[in-house]
Amino acid sequence: MHKRPHQLYIFVDDLNEQKDGKDNMPKPEPISEAEFLELTNLFEDDVRSLIELTFPNGPVQNRHIRQASVIVRRWLCDNELRRITNQIRVPVTFPMLNDTSLFERAIDDPDIDYYLSAGVRFDGTPIWMLYHSNADKPPNWIHELSSQRIELVKRSKMMNRRVLHFQGEDFSMERILRFACNKLGGAHLDPSREKQEEILESAARYVTFGPPESNIETGEAGEIHLPLEPTGSEALSGIGVTIIVAASMLVNIHFDGNPLFELNQQSPAT
Repeated sequence: MHKRPHQLYIFVDDLNEQKDGKDNMPKPEPISEAEFLELTNLFEDDVRSLIELTFPNGPVQNRHIRQASVIVRRWLCDNELRRITNQIRVPVTFPMLNDTSLFERAIDDPDIDYYLSAGVRFDGTPIWMLYHSNADKPPNWIHELSSQRIELVKRSKMMNRRVLHFQGEDFSMERILRFACNKLGGAHLDPSREKQEEILESAARYVTFGPPESNIETGEAGEIHLPLEPTGSEALSGIGVTIIVAASMLVNIHFDGNPLFELNQQSPAT
């Protein structure tokens, strides 16, 4: 019998900028004007591709996620983006929901065995985080949900942020992005697994999202399946949701406080 998780919804309107720590990656070498132009054209093409992936006509599919994982790894994990920012010398930030206090509360709660910092839309409804608890009552910190805010943060803070808690282990956004791209068919399909990767894969099978189970044609519903989309035919995991969130953050990149793209639609991941 499937356990039924609590589903948490937060609607966030405003952005509050916050400074964070320095990026410790080595400073890239200067590049020529021609190389810079080629790199910026590639970046804009990649971001436009992500817009197509995060603004589909129907529910996001796993093939969209695999394609997006390659793009977000290039610019966020491998930080090709810094080759651009080193030339233009302006602050680059990304919108991020800062739910650190809730994450800390969740991992300290022995009844909670799964917490996902989301930030996606299912059937048009924003879902900012989800958790599963074995307790009959909601946790006492549930009232803090409405106080969470979106901040503009640097790449390093965004990538180091813990976004998934499962079986006593915490996983950062970067760890999940690299696992998806290098192991799950984004850039490579590799069946080998380290211990933490086995836990990540177990988390992907534990909770899934998508259409009603009777409509699933591709993939399998998790031990806990949330039918958050009325249509579609694929089950998505928390790993897939994290890729969508990272893609959306890259789409919503800000240069010197201004968004690169003015979006006139609501993305499934914000």
